[in-house]
Amino acid sequence: MKQSRNSTTSLTSIFSIVFLYLLIVAVVIVLSQQLLTEFSFGFDASNALILGGALAFPAVLLVILLVQAFRLVRDRAAGRPGVGFKLRLLVFFGVVVLLASVPQAVLSITVINTVMSSWFGGGTGGALEGGLAASLRHYEAKVENLERVSERLSSIGENLIANPEDEWLDLRAINPDIDALQVFGPGREELFFGGAEAVRLDAHDLPAVRDGMVMRDSSAETSVLRVRTSVGGDAIVVLSIVLPAGFERSAELLTTARESFLQYERVQPVFLLLLVLFYALFSFPLILMAILVSFLLSDEIIRPIVQLEEATRRVAEGDFSIRILTRSKDDLSLLVDSFNRMVGELERARVKMKQTEKVAAWQEIAQRLAHEIKNPLTPIKLSAERLMRKYHAASEDFDATFEPAMRSIISEVENLNELLSEFRAFTRLPKPQRERVILRDLVDEAAAMYAHLQGHIIRYDSLAEDLEVVVDPKQMKQVFVNLFRNAFDAMNGEGGEVNISADLVTKGNTGYCRIRVQDSGRGIAPEHYDQVFNPYFTTKPDGTGLGLSIVERVVFDHDGHIWFETSESAGTTFFIDIPGAWSADESDTGNR
Repeated sequence: MKQSRNSTTSLTSIFSIVFLYLLIVAVVIVLSQQLLTEFSFGFDASNALILGGALAFPAVLLVILLVQAFRLVRDRAAGRPGVGFKLRLLVFFGVVVLLASVPQAVLSITVINTVMSSWFGGGTGGALEGGLAASLRHYEAKVENLERVSERLSSIGENLIANPEDEWLDLRAINPDIDALQVFGPGREELFFGGAEAVRLDAHDLPAVRDGMVMRDSSAETSVLRVRTSVGGDAIVVLSIVLPAGFERSAELLTTARESFLQYERVQPVFLLLLVLFYALFSFPLILMAILVSFLLSDEIIRPIVQLEEATRRVAEGDFSIRILTRSKDDLSLLVDSFNRMVGELERARVKMKQTEKVAAWQEIAQRLAHEIKNPLTPIKLSAERLMRKYHAASEDFDATFEPAMRSIISEVENLNELLSEFRAFTRLPKPQRERVILRDLVDEAAAMYAHLQGHIIRYDSLAEDLEVVVDPKQMKQVFVNLFRNAFDAMNGEGGEVNISADLVTKGNTGYCRIRVQDSGRGIAPEHYDQVFNPYFTTKPDGTGLGLSIVERVVFDHDGHIWFETSESAGTTFFIDIPGAWSADESDTGNR
């Protein structure tokens, strides 16, 4: 079996988030400029739409992060590998994000606050007010000058019409601010023009200028103040003053700047707080994006480590066929390659070890079996040789010797037959044919085989009559028979009790029936603890050493577990856990 890591999906996700991150940065810049520019002028529907979008996006990101956090908590509660390391990585990434964003936020707000203080506290407002006031004073001075000169011309009307050129020169000498003088006759024909040609008024535009009223005539290039005065009857005199180039535009800019400054000055006390809110509103999605990227990066980092942990666990469970595939060429890939080579070597060593253990096991079984067979052959041979000598010597006590010798031979042959039967039973145990049976019935059948023994009592009163187990009845009965025989042998013929009890226990998600078989025998010596279940190990002179080995084999084939607790003064208790057990009243509930 091979494990592979699909890095394409992770890299695609990371690139997508990075692209989205850059897009958010661009959108944040544009929207923040628009929102901050229009803030002081009211909160309209477009701003509400911008604010709604700015709140909706981090809300979606927050939901995604909460889902990721929930999965992380669930994986941690389930004890999945790599979760602790992933949590430490996320904390590390989070600290890095905070260390990068918090000082930046503090610095930005501090700089903006300093700049605002210099703007609003450095005389900027006074300068704008003074500039606008100076512009107005300059304009008003020009208007007053025109009005004053216009009144003077009405008193010298005849001289002006008779000699306009001399009057114009005198006027320029007295008042150089006047840029042009035009005299129109009764028929609106131009009689005289003096001054800058650019401000010359066409006769067709004369009706637009009213008597005694200063009016401004603006064009793309110049802005002119004009006043019209009637002199000498029907003659008309027009005076003009040219305002400085860009005067009107400058005055408009000063007015707009003054209005904006006054509005910003009104919100200055809460402007810093608004900046903090704006920064939090627009930077919070970026922080969430950074944390989301940290989730993906942590998954990418710990994935090979988790795969190594899982593969190591599989190897520990005996699966040496597992391999890990990696596409990257980094330090972890070298570690993965080393792991794969190690597992390959372990698999080859395991196969070789199994073969060696198999040969050694059969050698030990052959030696023990030869030893057990050889022991009864000696008394058989001696008995037969004794009978043969008595027979050839025609000994008078032949008849008396014949019967004991034959009984000895028959007894040893029966022992050999029993040894070979148990050996065959041990080596040819079939797979369990499981069915639901009442545990008490199995114990009752096994105990009945020892009912004839005097002084030996088997107690199982505490066994529930409705406790059911899923076992092979014949094999499980043999387990109890062997345990009872082993217990009675440990009592040295002095008699005693064997107590059987059972409880329902749970290991993980599996229900077990835990059976206790407790005797009052002599117990097991500490030096024999590790050999109790070994084939052909026995401390009894006539034992085969296969009884407890058969018990362990049957329990193992039922996916169970057997162990013991012993004391040389209080006897031995064998514990057997068999999976799958119910009370009879649970049979109809489906708890199987």
